[in-house]
Amino acid sequence: MKTKLLKRLLALGLVSHGALALATATGNKTEPVDCSKTPGTQSALNACAFQDFETATAAYSAAYKTLSQSVGNPQRKLLRQVQTEWTQYRVKACEFEKSGIEGGSAAPMINWQCQARMTRERTAELQRFLDCQEGDLSCVRQPK
Repeated sequence: MKTKLLKRLLALGLVSHGALALATATGNKTEPVDCSKTPGTQSALNACAFQDFETATAAYSAAYKTLSQSVGNPQRKLLRQVQTEWTQYRVKACEFEKSGIEGGSAAPMINWQCQARMTRERTAELQRFLDCQEGDLSCVRQPK
């Protein structure tokens, strides 16, 4: 059990590290980007897309944590498996989406926009489970 958990944490850490490395390699490390204004360079556009992804990820994490805490152990285990596989799918789907411009300066922006969009969509799916009503047979937890 502990070995599985350590492997998952290592995998998530490597994915996070890779994301951070990509973001910092494509952005300006010394000057923060103000995304409330229209970015003037591709590097700034890339950095703003990454910031949007981080915002989407924070909302996703909160919904996932709430749902995970509101279901029993069998559902929690399934949810964890689904989320791991969904994360892998999101990464691959966004790799495909940016493949037409791979190596171009806009590739990181397309990747982060895709990942942010898919993360928001998944957050909405998780929220649907949190908001299910009495009589919803697809509800995995006790309705409100």
